[in-house]
Amino acid sequence: MPKGYKFCLLKNEFGDVKVDSQIAKLKNIDVQEMTNGCLCCVLVGQMKEGLLELKAKYNPDRIIIETSGSAFPGPIAWQIRELADDGFVLDSVLNVVDCKNFEGYADNSYTAQLQAKYTDLVLLTKHEGVSPEDLDRVIDRVNDLNTDAPKVYVDVDKPVSPELIFGLDTKLFQLQGVDHAHTHSDDHKHDHIDHHEHELDTLDIQCFGGKSGSQGHTLANFEKFLGTLDKDDVYRLKGFVRLSGIKREDGTVIERPTVCVVNHAFGKWTIIPVEERDEVRQDESDSSLASSEHADSVLELHFILMGELRMIESRIVHGCGVEYEKGQVRCHYKAQHHTIAWDSALPATLQEYVAHHAAKKQ
Repeated sequence: MPKGYKFCLLKNEFGDVKVDSQIAKLKNIDVQEMTNGCLCCVLVGQMKEGLLELKAKYNPDRIIIETSGSAFPGPIAWQIRELADDGFVLDSVLNVVDCKNFEGYADNSYTAQLQAKYTDLVLLTKHEGVSPEDLDRVIDRVNDLNTDAPKVYVDVDKPVSPELIFGLDTKLFQLQGVDHAHTHSDDHKHDHIDHHEHELDTLDIQCFGGKSGSQGHTLANFEKFLGTLDKDDVYRLKGFVRLSGIKREDGTVIERPTVCVVNHAFGKWTIIPVEERDEVRQDESDSSLASSEHADSVLELHFILMGELRMIESRIVHGCGVEYEKGQVRCHYKAQHHTIAWDSALPATLQEYVAHHAAKKQ
């Protein structure tokens, strides 16, 4: 790209733990993040304000909008087209397909099918290591949803060229009068909220203070817990946790427990130490669970689940909370919600915790 060409990233993530902006800051990227809602329904209207703010503050040449994995592109595209008088032009709608996990996700997610259907270009990622037979099945599935859009393999060590994704001048989601766009947006808003309730379960957990004689999770036992999460159940996990036993890139061990960014998707995870961050929660807006009563949180994680939350709730709560004296969990499954809290150490084993939890309900 030409020298001095300016980009902005508007990031939307389902949930309210600001992980992605923290990762971007580690790479010297300034991100405006919209959390705890979806751009195509819950946050409709706020995106326009975000775009106008970015234009006023940075006057970028291009703005890249990264939506959540549960967002339908239609209402987002219509909002951009409605900003034509403010100088905004919708260039392209891109869809990223995870070749390793797409089949299982598409089977359970109607939105994943819509994203593959309504796009100008399909970027096929994580194809390395996928067998030719499995890759053929993914391509066939994507072609069933969208035969016209070009499909391009993206190598793990080779970024996509801007010349490939910019300047496509999309014809998708043209406005056909205000009433037409308004009707479609309203209809989809109702359908999409219903879709969230029937497609995704979520769980937010926050823990405070290590047990007596414990500094909380070590890297080893936390990764052991992550290894128990089935990729068919846990679509995404993200958040912050204070861990001991962390090594720097040069191999030296950080002596004190360190705040780390946790990013987990489809059975794979990364744990990135952020030595300059002293607290897991840096301000009240970092988590909707946060309160002034518990300012010393040492673990805050947001789970997005494709499985049945009731079946794996105990395993997640115990795995995260067993090292801590206090904690609270907010669970959303389908159209129901409930909260779990504890103010003394949990039983040592999962079996004991399940029995203890069942006894409390009686």
